[in-house]
Amino acid sequence: MKKVIIFLFIPFLLLISCQSASDESVSPASSSSSTSALSATASTVSPSRLKVSVDPRLELLAVVQYLSGYREKFGLLNKFQFSYWEKIKEKFTPYKNHQAVQFFARLTDYGFTYDAPPLFVLHLSYPPELKIEHPFSPEVKVRAGGEKNLKKFTSLLRDFARRTNFMAFFQAQQDYFARLTEPVRSILAKLRLVETLEEYFGQQQSSYNIILAPLFWGNYGPRLKADQGYDIYNIVSPIRLKQGLPYFGDGVYFQSLAWHEFSHSFVNPLAEKYQDELKKYAVLYPPIEKKMKAQAYTSWLIAVNEHVVRAVTSRLAARLYSPQLGEQALKAEERKGFIYVRPLYEKLEFYETHRDQYPSFSDFYPELLKVWAELAEHPPEKILFTGPINAVVMDRANVVLVVPTHEKDPAAQQKIHQYVKQIQSQFFPGRPIMTDEEALQQDLSPYAVVIYGTTEGNRLLARLLPQLPVRFGKQRIMA
Repeated sequence: MKKVIIFLFIPFLLLISCQSASDESVSPASSSSSTSALSATASTVSPSRLKVSVDPRLELLAVVQYLSGYREKFGLLNKFQFSYWEKIKEKFTPYKNHQAVQFFARLTDYGFTYDAPPLFVLHLSYPPELKIEHPFSPEVKVRAGGEKNLKKFTSLLRDFARRTNFMAFFQAQQDYFARLTEPVRSILAKLRLVETLEEYFGQQQSSYNIILAPLFWGNYGPRLKADQGYDIYNIVSPIRLKQGLPYFGDGVYFQSLAWHEFSHSFVNPLAEKYQDELKKYAVLYPPIEKKMKAQAYTSWLIAVNEHVVRAVTSRLAARLYSPQLGEQALKAEERKGFIYVRPLYEKLEFYETHRDQYPSFSDFYPELLKVWAELAEHPPEKILFTGPINAVVMDRANVVLVVPTHEKDPAAQQKIHQYVKQIQSQFFPGRPIMTDEEALQQDLSPYAVVIYGTTEGNRLLARLLPQLPVRFGKQRIMA
């Protein structure tokens, strides 16, 4: 029997689903102790340790991705409307048939999507030279169909940068980029991001880099091997527009995001080191595979890293703010399908109280292997859906959108249809839109069903309404 969730978008506009979840953030502001905790740990971050920039390599990549149709096919470039986007379109659309654009589209067939293209360009020097400064990592080679393809794309990208005089265009945007980076620098100067992570993991990294990517839609945490540790990156896309400019979030958002993305550079190398041991527990992946793949976590080892990182960030919330906030963060991760995160979280408490025995996280990691072994022997029960509403459509590959055909106001009904098409384009590309009458003839039990309209105008909603644990009055909703 499917679970049904209701969300009130606007008066009488509802979302109903039987599945879960997209990303959510837990705000330390909800903790009464958060303000004092943050003030007590505030300091100025050394510019040499934490850098904030808009990177020409990422911007060049985004231009080629846009011209290739990447935004429409994968939804990994944003659709906000702002002046920089318009300049990109005006300047570079005449080059949409360049070989770099066409070749990039071919590379996506190998899986050269999400974090792989940004990781690739970070191996290169700045345009237009784009020299290969770091050997391509095994992962990025596999996802591009081999090193030969990466070298060819590098050559084509170099030609694109020169033919378009890309760096002259990029330099002309410096005042605009400063309006994006300066607010973020001000935010980060008040946070101990680097210090907090290095204290927790007992290890230093070579450099910490936050790259603002105004054209992207999605955040990534790549790393490159350095002489001492790694050069680690947090590539951040805007969450909305603010006064016509891409807005990348407040201090709470950046802290949560940086904790997560930077933690990967401490955690992931340990999974690589112990991968043979971890593979013994791959039996734990099938129960979570569907939800993991819906979030682009396509293998057991990737899922392991995500669980460990989320356990760490939940512990940081508990330590820096309050146990209640840590528990809130932990439950949020469980709702997103990370059903093994709690025993890892609990094990990390032992690490924190025995740092004399385990000076660094790498010293303690074998203890986490024991957690995976125990889970493989005694797997936990599946976490039932407990909300919140933005968690109901995580499995985007199975979403169906249902629009009304019986609204009393034809103009309002048309606006709903237009709105749903926008939602489909931005969040659910390729997923079907059905009318309520079509949906009534279908078995939708395997799907996450999103229903729009009023109780009178959408007949699927009217049929489901008696099964819901709520009642709608003229002035209130009663549960």
